[in-house]
Amino acid sequence: MTRRSDQPDTDADVALRQCISARQRRSFVMVAGAGSGKTTSLIKGLATLIDQYSVELKRNRQKAACITYTDIAAKEIWKDVGNNSLVHVSTIHSFFWSITKSFQNDIRDWVENRIAEKITELRATAEKFGPRVRESTREKNRRDIARYESELPRIRAVRSFTYGTGSNYPKGILGHDDILKMVGRFLTDRPLFRTLVAQQYPFIFVDESQDTAEEVVTGLKAIQRQMGDHFCLGFFGDPMQRIYPTGVGSIPLEDGWLLIEKPENFRCASNVLAVANAIRKDGDSLVQIEGRR
Repeated sequence: MTRRSDQPDTDADVALRQCISARQRRSFVMVAGAGSGKTTSLIKGLATLIDQYSVELKRNRQKAACITYTDIAAKEIWKDVGNNSLVHVSTIHSFFWSITKSFQNDIRDWVENRIAEKITELRATAEKFGPRVRESTREKNRRDIARYESELPRIRAVRSFTYGTGSNYPKGILGHDDILKMVGRFLTDRPLFRTLVAQQYPFIFVDESQDTAEEVVTGLKAIQRQMGDHFCLGFFGDPMQRIYPTGVGSIPLEDGWLLIEKPENFRCASNVLAVANAIRKDGDSLVQIEGRR
């Protein structure tokens, strides 16, 4: 671990450690504003996991998962945990693909259903076209329907599916959006799949949770509801720093979850904090204070 894990504890760090260390593990949402050291708290939480559960994780061939939104953030966290083999650090898309890629028949079924859904959506759109819709728009709609109709019977011939930046179903390539939708559906609809994920990753931390897609949050929450205190799910983020419009923003608490607020700001002077808090006033209840340096 890097020196982040040796930083003095804040109240939020203590609360986080209690969620992880309790006999009955407790899921949580940590709301940490800009300059609060959110990543430091996340690293300290992973350090606690490694310190307390290394023997258990090794015995059961398990890992703690830490998933984030970008490759840059994943590399930063991976470096901070010292490349520890008991921690899986990756982007959300890569993590979702890693837990799903062996289920090729299920993936094929999902792709067929997804193509059928796209055809239905395009036909529904065409039916709503009014007299002012351009012919070029109508023609594109027809071409898209024809393309998907030609792809559908070819999916059974795909030997295996993989994950890429953009989808090309006949070539067996699923894109970013496909991964989130597909795995989110698997987690929501399939109890056995949820059990298998929890058995492999009894702790899952989500960094930058405000930018996480709704289907990701819904799917992960489904694991926690099923597994109870045998599974610890933690979200780290700040709704006021959401960058992507597809992000869920605030994470609603579930029964028994703990809201951990980290109000310290170790970066800004008090006059800057006053402005920041005035901006946050209509956003959430977090009021940042100047942290001790």
